[in-house]
Amino acid sequence: MKKSIALLALLISCSATAQQTLTNKDIWSSPLFSSEMVGGLASMKDGLHYTVLEEEGGQAVLNQYAYRTGAKVATLVKASELVPAGAKEPIEIEGYSFSGDEKKLMIETSSEPIYRYSSFAYNYVFDRTSKKLVPLSDVSKAKQRLATFSPDGSKAAFVRDNNLYVVELATMTEAQITFDGEWNKVLNGATDWVYEEEFTLVQGYAWSPDGSKLLFLRSDESGVKEFDLTLYKNQLYPSEYRFKYPKAGEDNSVISLHIRDLSTAVSYSIPLGTEETDIYLPRLGFTSKGEPWFMRMNRLQNEKVICTVKLPPPGTKARPLPTEVYKENSKTYVEVTDDLFFLADGSGFILTSEKDGWNHIYRVNLKDGSQQQLTRGAWDVTGVKGIDEKAQRVVFTAAKSAPENQEVLAAPLSGKGVMQLSPIGGMNDAEFSTGFRYFINTRSTLNTPPVITLHDGNGKQVKTLKDNAKLAKTAAEYGMQPREFFTFTTDEGVELRGWMMKPKGFQSRERYPVLVTQYSGPNSNQVLDQWGGRNSLWHSMLTQQGYIVVCVDPRGTGHRGRDFRHITYGELGKYETTDHIAAAQWLGQQPWVDKERIGIWGWSYGGYMSSLCITKGADLFKAAIAVAPVTNWRYYDSIYTERYMGLPKDNGKGYDDNSPVFHAAKLKGNYLLIHGLADDNVHYQNAAEMTNALVKANKPFDQFMYPDRNHGIYGGTTRLHLYEMMTEWLKRHL
Repeated sequence: MKKSIALLALLISCSATAQQTLTNKDIWSSPLFSSEMVGGLASMKDGLHYTVLEEEGGQAVLNQYAYRTGAKVATLVKASELVPAGAKEPIEIEGYSFSGDEKKLMIETSSEPIYRYSSFAYNYVFDRTSKKLVPLSDVSKAKQRLATFSPDGSKAAFVRDNNLYVVELATMTEAQITFDGEWNKVLNGATDWVYEEEFTLVQGYAWSPDGSKLLFLRSDESGVKEFDLTLYKNQLYPSEYRFKYPKAGEDNSVISLHIRDLSTAVSYSIPLGTEETDIYLPRLGFTSKGEPWFMRMNRLQNEKVICTVKLPPPGTKARPLPTEVYKENSKTYVEVTDDLFFLADGSGFILTSEKDGWNHIYRVNLKDGSQQQLTRGAWDVTGVKGIDEKAQRVVFTAAKSAPENQEVLAAPLSGKGVMQLSPIGGMNDAEFSTGFRYFINTRSTLNTPPVITLHDGNGKQVKTLKDNAKLAKTAAEYGMQPREFFTFTTDEGVELRGWMMKPKGFQSRERYPVLVTQYSGPNSNQVLDQWGGRNSLWHSMLTQQGYIVVCVDPRGTGHRGRDFRHITYGELGKYETTDHIAAAQWLGQQPWVDKERIGIWGWSYGGYMSSLCITKGADLFKAAIAVAPVTNWRYYDSIYTERYMGLPKDNGKGYDDNSPVFHAAKLKGNYLLIHGLADDNVHYQNAAEMTNALVKANKPFDQFMYPDRNHGIYGGTTRLHLYEMMTEWLKRHL
């Protein structure tokens, strides 16, 4: 806390001195405002040391540090040791992981992104004792995906060409486990586009604790319709990229679950405990006692079931037997998270649920199915870090002190009390050591950049690792304006929370134009006591040009309980638009706001929202920028859309009533529509549909497209170009 106060004081003191003017080039095309972070951090098995991937003398090194002091104690790997046989240059370390005994390293290099989280890469195994570096598989073959060591360190697994492989590390002998994998047809051990994007499940396989078995997903996506992206890339004729993308109401992949017994080289399928085939398996793994488990959800995602699986004795013809150990239903939807952890003694597991109106942690007994609520109160748990077995507690993050905050906390497995581990307030997130004896906390606030500190398991600070004082000083020198929180109550009696950034020298007698920035998607938050990074710098640049910048979290967003979140079910866009219109009305009543010059912008769901506000709220908003917006939920993917909207055939009115394309004729103000032509997530089809609707309504608007750019619209000078264009457009139209 003292460090944050000192940094804020630095910001204030620097603001009194001569300032430089912010430019988009400084913000988006230079390292001037880069945060110092601790990169490539991983706890070692002893829980006393951690490793960090760093650069020394222009080369990558993997250094070891002591948690107790935060001091460097050894260099484990140098780039000079990573030269493959026959090569002259070392491989680049783009990712790494240790074997169970930490004698070997899996090093990822030459990676190529596939979608948001997935990538192809070559993987090398480095023996720390012999200093020998060998490729995990023949580099003349296709690159691998999802390479991991077995827990006992004797094997490794990976996916190539949609098939699962295992390598015996002692001999580097490779065995193919599945044989029916094929692009756009069948995946083994990896997940399809929609599982990766919406369930954040990328690795579709798991090792048993003893390394003798592999549990893996098989996804038959042959019945899923393809989407076609056109790529230009300075070639004479454009090329096509076709991939399986299930839109709302369309066919999904057919999922099955399988076990490979590596000791017998036998594979068999796992019964899923239901006759339905139109289901999801968003999580899978092994319990601490070596029993497979999986999570099953129905298509509407309003029922979540967790099953454990009794495996038959080796050599018998008996089938695996799934047992339902947890079931949760909702009138709306049940979230999928990474908050499920099995206890080491095999007695049960913990997970989070919104069943009491807030997201809290429950302990489930495997023997009788009984449940014990471990946390309670009018606040939301935001994530579970794991179970500290020695101290018999669960460690988690929560917005306990206020919806804007996130703190690191612990609760006894007995369910009595909550212990504060991080400072109160701000945005805190922690990386814990193995065994939870230490953690590294990253904390920022609304107006102070991230401070990274080392703590013992009870929260006592050991050392500051990175304070980003230089970034704070630079931001102040360039006139970054502070943000301040505010609340207001709508005519419907809803309290909404926001932050505001005003121009330097703000005068309450003057009237300023306002730009509203927002995302507004389900269970998201933009109104956080958190450093805003380069977007905040851009907003500060706008204040230097006379704008007030405001952000409001409408109904449907997170940290305010189940009912506040779930009110948007079946009607995405309705309540969020109502709340942003109410925010514009409230702003227009302030004596220092020019109510004729209120604009709104957003990206993705935020672009959807700004498109609705400039049409349904046409009398209040003068200008709107929509970047990569959804304009019709019928065009978006099945898992996300149906979770919040149900099936199109059952809720056609909900889909259409809040689709901007059906409100295009209401447009009065200025509208800028931006999209990447290679957006695999929110397809350009959305922008095309909005364009057609506006043309049909004879409404003037501005549009810009980025060839070969995906949903993030980045690469080279793309971000600079994008923000320069938006800045100039706002100057002309707001």
